[in-house]
Amino acid sequence: MARARSGGGGSGPVLALVVFGAGFFLCLLLAIVFFTQVSGARQAEEQAKRSLGKYVNPTEANSPAVSALLEGGGTVVGALLDERAWLRKTIAQDPEKSEAEIKTGLTTLGLEDRALFQEIKRLQNEQAAAQELRATLEQELGKARQRAEEAEQAKAELDQAYKDSLAGLGETLGQTTDGLNETRDQIRDQKSALDQQMADARGDMEQQLESMEQQARDKDVEIARLLRIIDETTGSGAVDAGPGNLTKPDGRIVSLIGGRNEVYISLGRSDRLLMGMTFEVFDANDLVKLDNYEQVRGKATLEVVSVDEGASVARVVRQERGVAVKDGDVIVNLAYDPQATYKFHVYGEFDIQGGQDRIVSMINQWRGQDSDELTYDVDYLVLGHEPALPTQPPEGDIDPVKIAIYVAQKQDFETYQQLIGEARSLDIPILNQNRFLALVGFYDR
Repeated sequence: MARARSGGGGSGPVLALVVFGAGFFLCLLLAIVFFTQVSGARQAEEQAKRSLGKYVNPTEANSPAVSALLEGGGTVVGALLDERAWLRKTIAQDPEKSEAEIKTGLTTLGLEDRALFQEIKRLQNEQAAAQELRATLEQELGKARQRAEEAEQAKAELDQAYKDSLAGLGETLGQTTDGLNETRDQIRDQKSALDQQMADARGDMEQQLESMEQQARDKDVEIARLLRIIDETTGSGAVDAGPGNLTKPDGRIVSLIGGRNEVYISLGRSDRLLMGMTFEVFDANDLVKLDNYEQVRGKATLEVVSVDEGASVARVVRQERGVAVKDGDVIVNLAYDPQATYKFHVYGEFDIQGGQDRIVSMINQWRGQDSDELTYDVDYLVLGHEPALPTQPPEGDIDPVKIAIYVAQKQDFETYQQLIGEARSLDIPILNQNRFLALVGFYDR
């Protein structure tokens, strides 16, 4: 044993040195490896801190909200992503919609600045109110439908009652109609018999009346003839016009026609009397005197309505209050002269029906003559309305229609004025329409 220790005493330090060098080298190698690992860990830690800073800062990491999210057992980001998806699905019904799309939708609905829960609550309240109103309306609608059904039923009952009543009335009407027809036939037969009796009686009475009237006319004509003979023999009533503007009567009233406001006068066709002539009535003993306008007005006015040969029938068209028309009263018309024939020249427009032709017809009917020219032997010039002086068309207006109208109107005006001048130079009386109608005794009915 000793030998062995003594034999190896020189190599121990070397081995120790070798072992020490190997250990040092190993330690150095381990230190390098550890330092390298620590440096990588620090870099990884810094990188992790920087990455974590992108998701949460230390203040946020220590907030109660993050702690509450960590208590759920998952990561904060996972919890936030789940909450984000839930909110998007709740708001937009689509977890994939972007924030911009959700904002656009809320802006379109006008909800971008409102709390959604409060808005939803408001809408829920409105929905509840609408549902309550709908329930009330449905209830009212049910009542209305019930009333409508009751009304329909009542209407059906009334319709049936109306039909039943109508059927009864139809039956009653048929019976009544039959009775009326029978009664009407009886009345018709009785009326026919009465009409025949009345016709026979009327015929007899008319024959008797005609005979009596003919006798009365014959007597009146005879009386008128006798009165004329008396007037001619005695000169009675033949007072000539002279001092005091007196005039003589043209005839007299022979008799009154009872109940007809008509009289017989002593003038007839032989005296050139015409229907439509008018006469003024005076008492038999009065002197007929003209007034200041050479006109005469009696107590009544007569219009001839029927002309016979020796006598005529006249109607009383005017009568003063408090006086009576009597047998023997005299009649006067200043324009009436059975012996004279007057000549007239007529010109212009007249507002009487028929115009100038009607005026000429009156002249011929009243035994006068119409002259085409105004000559010295014309008794009267009858003029219509004075035409107005026309306005000359503007210079340069060559419309032939306007020029022809102007020329005709100017010629009418000049002719009218020329006739007035000629009549005055010949001392021919000028009559307007009213004066002419008064002269011929025209009475406008």
